[in-house]
Order: sequence, then C-alpha cells, then structure tokens
Amino acid sequence: MWNQESEDSFAIRMSKSEKFWMFWLLALMLLGMLTSCNRELKREIELLREELAKQQQYVPLHKDTIRDSVEIVTQKIVEVERIKEVLTDEDRKLLKDAGIAAKELMSLQKTSMETKDSVSLSAKDSTKEDTPLYYKDAWAEFEFHNKKLKYSVRDSLAIAVRKKYKHRLLWFRWGVKGYDVNVMNFNPHSTIRYNTFVKRKE
Repeated sequence: MWNQESEDSFAIRMSKSEKFWMFWLLALMLLGMLTSCNRELKREIELLREELAKQQQYVPLHKDTIRDSVEIVTQKIVEVERIKEVLTDEDRKLLKDAGIAAKELMSLQKTSMETKDSVSLSAKDSTKEDTPLYYKDAWAEFEFHNKKLKYSVRDSLAIAVRKKYKHRLLWFRWGVKGYDVNVMNFNPHSTIRYNTFVKRKE
C-alpha cells in the first residue's frame, strides 16, 4: 500500500515538474518569436522612416535667372516638430562626424551642384611648340600640358530665407504661413541640381 502511494505521489511530482519545464520551454519559444518579430518590425519601421525622411525633405524647385547669368532657386522650407525624425542615416553619420547632436539642430540645408560646360583651350605662347593649352575666366581655370590637365573651379552661393505671410492688405502684412529659401548661384558653369531645407517649428 505504501509503495503504491509513493509511486502515485512520484508520478504526480513528475507531472508537475514536466508541466513546469514545459511552461518555461513554451515561454522561451514565445520570447524568441517575439524577439525575432520585434527585430523585423524595427527594421520595417526604420525603412519606412528613411522613406518618409526622403519624401519630407523633397520639395520641388522653382528656377529662374537674374542679372542675365545668376541662377536663383526658390523652394518652400519644410517645417517639422523634430528634425531628427526626418534625418536619413547619411545625415546622422555626417552630423556625428561633425560633433553635432540631432537634438541641437535648428535647421539643416543640403545643396547639390553640378559644374558642366565646354571651353576652348588656346596656347599660351603660339611661337613655341611645347606650350601649354590654357583657359581662364572668373570661375574656372584649365591648363593642359604633357598629357596632364590642371584645373580649378570656383563656386559662390548666396542663401536668403524669407517669410510668407498669411494675409496682405495694401502695405500691411500679418500672420506667417511658412518660409521660402532662395539659393543664388553666381557661377555660370554650374547649376543647382538639388536643394533641401528642413527647419524646426518655432
């Protein structure tokens, strides 16, 4: 009788032990699944955030020319609550290298330019056979000699930020609905390909 009760008690204890280990095994499996799902979710959120950042930073450019050769680009400034939400990985790495924390940013502007033109090289001294070919103006300088090309290209930009008013009546202006940025490029050999200006809301 005692042996039978002991065996039954042992069986009950084993059953509880098995349930205990089964519970922890299921818990570990569930934790692993959740961790994996969380990793995938974070990756998807990061990809979506990157795409959102690119979309929020892209604003169409309006191009014009003043003074016959000065290119001027006008663009609406993107205003956001937190600039770090629209920073790309490339932006973050650049700011980190520059020792700038994202929370310290008030605004961020990026401008891409392309310099492209055709010029005619002429000999410095036409009386000599082995003389360099040369071109120079206010913005570019080229010298070709002994199969080597030396060049120097200079750029100059002026950037202005202006308010856009909500209301106008005769000479009166009030209420601010946004800001525009004007980028003026003085180099006739260059053109502005891309510009973005992100500003923290005041």
